[in-house]
Amino acid sequence: MQSELDSFQTFINDILIRNKSILDQTTKLQDACTHLCRDVSKSATTCGCISINAHKQPYPITEELSLDDLKSLMETHIDGKLCPNCEELLEKEMGRVLFYLAAIANTFDLSLSNILEHEKKRTDLLGKFSLR
Repeated sequence: MQSELDSFQTFINDILIRNKSILDQTTKLQDACTHLCRDVSKSATTCGCISINAHKQPYPITEELSLDDLKSLMETHIDGKLCPNCEELLEKEMGRVLFYLAAIANTFDLSLSNILEHEKKRTDLLGKFSLR
């Protein structure tokens, strides 16, 4: 049975015509990531539906502080909620990132489902200690 991720990757393989070169795919992926970051910034600076209140993350090192305690101290630095317009723009750019990521996986005959499963196993191996 084919997963939704496998179906998406097959779909990308079927429709991709112009950007078959790995150079095209990697630069398009980079461009999509850039647009995604720009849209996050514009949600705060142009729209104003969110605000970014960035400051130094606390990293108190004490023996009585657990990783769960540390996780609860970490912040996203985002206040507010995306408006429907900004949410749509972010989803569109995330879709483009996924599109070109799938195209690159296809170029190297890699399965995104397998990559996802391997990453889950690697992350699960260290669990909270992976500190990502």
